[in-house]
Amino acid sequence: MKKAFFLLILVYAGLALSVISCKSDNSAFIIGLNQNIHHDDFEYSVTAFSKTPEIIGERDTIYAMGIYYIVHFKTENKALRVDHNWSNSIAYIIDEKGNIFDNIEENQYVINKSKPFGLKESYITRHGESDTTLLVFDIPADVREPYLMIRGGTLMGDIFDSGRFRKMKIKLF
Repeated sequence: MKKAFFLLILVYAGLALSVISCKSDNSAFIIGLNQNIHHDDFEYSVTAFSKTPEIIGERDTIYAMGIYYIVHFKTENKALRVDHNWSNSIAYIIDEKGNIFDNIEENQYVINKSKPFGLKESYITRHGESDTTLLVFDIPADVREPYLMIRGGTLMGDIFDSGRFRKMKIKLF
């Protein structure tokens, strides 16, 4: 009986500490290249990025309204048994003002035709494996602080860190 009571006190103490240690504001956790955003058993990173005013395809040149950010995106599946299904809309860029910019899939196809990188409409990353792709964003030229962020629903592994992946930002400057 004493052991059960002691265990119950430890559980409540642990819950209280986790609530106290959670940030109540909307602070983001800023990370850099080759650092991971952890979402349940899945990890996402930016391995490189480049900026260009144009994308040169096989036949056409596509000009950005601002500047293109071409992001080398990596997904790692650390799960023991579960595959990870994701698409090219998993990530987005947010600027210092809170504006959101989505991946432009049509421009991914243009790049993939001239320099194939294994573009797919959707991905299934098997457990223990990783996948990469290039994401393309058209960002206004006056944006000073673009960050890549991840979309996703809350999974079991996110409960313990209060869905921290939603606050993580990968610095692209």
